[in-house]
Amino acid sequence: MHPLKAGIILQLETIGVEMTTQREVDNNNLISRLEEREKILMAERVQTMDPRKKLNQIKIKMAHLEWYNKICKTKGIGYYDCYKNQLSSSDREVTRLKKFLTNYWKSFVEGVERKPQKEGAFIRVTWLYSGRNYRRMDEPLDIAEYYRDSDKRDYQTHGRSRHYILLEKWKEDDAEKLKSSPNNKKKQIVAGMLTEDSCFWAKVEDVLISCKLLNDGTSSAVEKQLAKENLDMFEQYALNQINNYAVSPEIFLKESSFMKWWKMYREIIEASHDSPLSDFLKNERYLQYERGSTFLQ
Repeated sequence: MHPLKAGIILQLETIGVEMTTQREVDNNNLISRLEEREKILMAERVQTMDPRKKLNQIKIKMAHLEWYNKICKTKGIGYYDCYKNQLSSSDREVTRLKKFLTNYWKSFVEGVERKPQKEGAFIRVTWLYSGRNYRRMDEPLDIAEYYRDSDKRDYQTHGRSRHYILLEKWKEDDAEKLKSSPNNKKKQIVAGMLTEDSCFWAKVEDVLISCKLLNDGTSSAVEKQLAKENLDMFEQYALNQINNYAVSPEIFLKESSFMKWWKMYREIIEASHDSPLSDFLKNERYLQYERGSTFLQ
């Protein structure tokens, strides 16, 4: 039983509320109302904490995730795939860290929704940027968990948590948001940056599924047509992300899911297939990407 529900039942029994089968419906309704009330109070307590103390706690947890990110790069597989494959104890330990951050930000988003601030100052800029960094660091881990189940697909429609959607929307609505067009500053910091689209890996997983559908002799004509359209859209999407220096260089690591997709896709496309992205990948020009060069048109 959930600890909150168990605690409420114990308190009710202590004050003499009869927990019998005859009163089961009434009791369940009462417990549900008390659970909801307690969740609201807990979220409000989080909101009334010293903002600086809260932010410092989050920064410390995020620093741990950044360390994990760097360690994964040295393995030649990358942050997303390390966590998805769960090959070491450090991968499993990150699950607890992720849970803490997710619980915090879900409570934060719920609190903001209940107490909206004045238009133009929905949440402070500091929190907008902290939420953006959290989303870019944490959501790929949720995506990895989602696609560990080989039968799942389309994370953005069926698996994405609402708090990610709202954090992204609030950041996009902010007048001071970063521009997505490439600039000299982004070129200079691309080596250490996080992928801007926190759903990037979900798109990669879905085109891996599309490649498998095209290679599967039992796929219907409709399935193959939809898979081909998805691959065409992803190729253009990936091209734009690379041109805008919006992806981390880790996507080009040899054992990453993105490079796995490229190997599968390269076997599917015709030899005559010519596009800026295929040329970029075939000729390994991504080796220059970390230094701020793409050679893409």
